[in-house]
Amino acid sequence: MITVLTRPGLATRRAPVWPEEPRARPNGPWPLFEPRPALRKLVVLADADLLTASDGAGMTRAVLLTGLLTHPHIEVLRYRDEGPAAGQPGDEKPPSGWACLLPPDGGEWRSLVYAHDSGRRTYAGVSGKVAAYARDDTGSGAYRDRTPGAAADQRERDALAADVATAVDADLFITERPYLFGAKKIHVPGVTLCRIPEALAMAGLYLRSQGEFILWRPGEGTPGLTANEWLYYQIGAVGLLPELWRWSTAQAAAPQPGAPDALSGLNNALLLRIVRALRTRDSFHRAFNLPQQRDAVRTLLVELDTMLVMLMGAVDASARFIHVLLGLQGQQREAGWQKPGWRSQLTGESQPLADLFGSGAPLVDVLIILSRLRNTVHGQVIQATLRQNGLTRDAPITLPTENESQILASMDNLGGQAAWGAEPAAGGGVTVDPGQFVESLFPAIIGLLNAVMAATPRACVRGQRPHPDSAHPWYNERNCLSVSWQLGF
Repeated sequence: MITVLTRPGLATRRAPVWPEEPRARPNGPWPLFEPRPALRKLVVLADADLLTASDGAGMTRAVLLTGLLTHPHIEVLRYRDEGPAAGQPGDEKPPSGWACLLPPDGGEWRSLVYAHDSGRRTYAGVSGKVAAYARDDTGSGAYRDRTPGAAADQRERDALAADVATAVDADLFITERPYLFGAKKIHVPGVTLCRIPEALAMAGLYLRSQGEFILWRPGEGTPGLTANEWLYYQIGAVGLLPELWRWSTAQAAAPQPGAPDALSGLNNALLLRIVRALRTRDSFHRAFNLPQQRDAVRTLLVELDTMLVMLMGAVDASARFIHVLLGLQGQQREAGWQKPGWRSQLTGESQPLADLFGSGAPLVDVLIILSRLRNTVHGQVIQATLRQNGLTRDAPITLPTENESQILASMDNLGGQAAWGAEPAAGGGVTVDPGQFVESLFPAIIGLLNAVMAATPRACVRGQRPHPDSAHPWYNERNCLSVSWQLGF
């Protein structure tokens, strides 16, 4: 999933910096509306042992993330409790790209020195108060497998690392320290704590926002493989729909005249709507990660409406595909998984398709949530309410009154309301965190579409799942995995 940033407070020292334009064409024309690079680089602190350079043996999330972090729009500082080299404390000349906490000198503050890739050293200080609190936090469940003294030492080191992230003005701290993700979280002002999957999704979103659509980046100084914007999202959609091959082969099995062309059009329509929904999801998250002022919230709601329409369009296209493939009675427009009369035609070998949406089936609840919210485009729009909590502000959405109880019941059946971002509102009713809702809805719809494709009658599927190496080079297994991971799936 794409997480939400811990939005910076008033004390942040982050300043706008225009990075160099890597795509500059000094001797060529520059289009009038071509965007500039990021106004400010993404600043990352990472536990050094989590970053892994490519060894050519294969791709992992850690290897992909490590490559992306070498992009010139991103500044990375590595950190290790023991210093840059295991067992050696940091000194006042840190290696480029490292943050080093100097040995304690008996004062309340610990000295910190760090150097970005430019090599310029910067000095800061880290208070010992939070570390002292963490050391005495015996109620934490972290490190219960260690002796009390060793657990206290590690909690202290974890708290110091979090303070280092604040001191260097990091946007993200990539870490997997259990204490920092415990129930009683340490306050890390303006810094988003990320494990590798979340960091990969956030770095991918940031780079896409700068017009950088990277499929693979081996390391520093090597551009790797890039795609244009729409190809990138199409690779992601193909990766998220592994059962799509069934419908490509099913087109050749359609017995009705003209059906193969109709099936090809519907198959493409489904794929393109998922492509557009993924692109819109990025626009949604860009607005969601801005300070929640009125303009950002209004943009967010526009993108949410668009996503609901695109996803419902993909689901409807899947029903029409089956209608044409099986030669069912009636017009294409009468097809719909939410229509019992139409589903009643799905018998015999196609009965598993009908059963996917039978009474009590999980996909029925997925369809209820999507369709009831999509239908708001015909009436009162989805609204959000700005809320202030200290220095932070959010804008949860409200569900349509006439369908609220039905939507909440479906959420209960699909992991619970909290998993969908729903919670009781202070003045009564229920509000829904839009970011968490989108990140629950998307995989649910992707799962629905794959389930429909997988249940396609065997008699209609000619051929076998293609081997990943036989796919078009753009849609090979590595590229599909890379984009899927960067999209947060």
